[in-house]
Amino acid sequence: MSPQQNRRSFIKNSALAAAAAGLSACNHANAQGANGDLRVAVVGFKGRGGSHISELKRIKGVRLVALCDVDAEVLAKGVSSNKGAEGYEDFRKLLENKDIDAVSIASPNHLHSIQGIWTLQAGKHLYIEKPLSHNIYEGRQLVAASEKHSNLIVQAGTQSRSGAGIRAAIKDVHGGVYGKVLVSRAICYKRRKSIGPAKKRDIPSSINYDLWCGPSPMAESVRGNQTDPDNETKSSGPVHYDWHWFWNWGGGDLCNQCIHEIDIARWFLNEPEVSPSVVSIGGRFGYRDCAETPNTFISVHNYAKAPLITEVYGLASSKAKNAAMNRYGKFPKAPEIGIVVECENATIVVPDYNSAVAYGKDGKVIKAYGKSVGQVDLSGGESGHHADWVDHIRKGTNAGIHAPVRECHISTSLVHSANISFRLGKRQSAAEITEAIKADAGLSEAFVRMQDHLGKNGVNLATSKAVLGAALTQDPSTQQFTGANGARANADLIARRDGRAPFRIPAIG
Repeated sequence: MSPQQNRRSFIKNSALAAAAAGLSACNHANAQGANGDLRVAVVGFKGRGGSHISELKRIKGVRLVALCDVDAEVLAKGVSSNKGAEGYEDFRKLLENKDIDAVSIASPNHLHSIQGIWTLQAGKHLYIEKPLSHNIYEGRQLVAASEKHSNLIVQAGTQSRSGAGIRAAIKDVHGGVYGKVLVSRAICYKRRKSIGPAKKRDIPSSINYDLWCGPSPMAESVRGNQTDPDNETKSSGPVHYDWHWFWNWGGGDLCNQCIHEIDIARWFLNEPEVSPSVVSIGGRFGYRDCAETPNTFISVHNYAKAPLITEVYGLASSKAKNAAMNRYGKFPKAPEIGIVVECENATIVVPDYNSAVAYGKDGKVIKAYGKSVGQVDLSGGESGHHADWVDHIRKGTNAGIHAPVRECHISTSLVHSANISFRLGKRQSAAEITEAIKADAGLSEAFVRMQDHLGKNGVNLATSKAVLGAALTQDPSTQQFTGANGARANADLIARRDGRAPFRIPAIG
């Protein structure tokens, strides 16, 4: 027996509970543990899942009874520090445990949909992190599963939707307090350093790579060379973060961070469907490494009411050592990461996950939307988001839940469609791009700002060409791409990927 098998066998024998083969489709929605506690499992907890554990343990009447992670070392530490929680390497085995009422998932993006669907099929309530999916098709199947199992409560992990100030500001904007919305901007200026040139990396023996890949092809693990002297940052390893920058598993910071900002920007627009058209511009600039996704990216989703413009900058404000990040606008709370909504009579700035500020045309504050409990039904913030989920489980209804699964799917689809536009585009000079987009005032203005930003980082787009994405149109009612680029877009793996056996995405709707 190999050392890897020995380690796994030890953990399974000492911390993991084996169950009978096959998933149970029984409904455990009304099951309760001792003293009426809600018995919850957390899946994937080296990163964001650790916050899930902390948040759930603060909620009265919630008991953490199980943990799941494909890394045996991570799992062992989690079980050791959370008394009473059983450990599982295989998510499917966890779902066989009828004493688990609800599952909170923070695994990598490419596992979200399949694990979410299986959770609902096993009759358990679901909290599922953003983005909802790795591709548009599997996101639709998860929404269909939630509709089929409508007695189960599903909360998406777009926790800004529980931000008290944000909810109050959106209520005023939807009520017409500041006049018509002219443009909604999703801003993500977040430093992302080089991960270095490609180097084949062995999978640590503690990780079950088959389970980690799930529906995605088991591609060779190639990540940044940690010993390269030109590498700006130490690579975080083959499965513990760098996957975000490879199309097989992630979708760049558009999928990683900016999904939050896009979701709230769309909510301000009060648009319930995907946009009828999208085009993007971007590239990976400022360094050379093995990552695939762009670190500089802009896009526009042209809704009929107003455009949703997105800007992602992975470089700092200049090449200077320890340079600050860009901020959007000259507001006192101008965001590095946030939302800026321009209305007829005011500009609403969302600088964090909870609050908002309305500024008049003179730059003075009209109204500050804080975090007081009285503004919304819960206190807001990340812990409030899980609390809202638990509250609705106890009420037995999805009605009024802060982050409905379909809302997260629509916003995630905006992310995917912008990435598909990029993937189907071609490199062009700054002059060529400027000419091609001149009819789109919003995108043109964002491109000028992008050129200025890159110029301060020593990148000249006249020679270091950016990708002008394919112009895509979409039928909002079917979520299918149409027009000249429709067939290519619908065939892209970010539009549809059925999954690798035995992790194929169930065709539900």
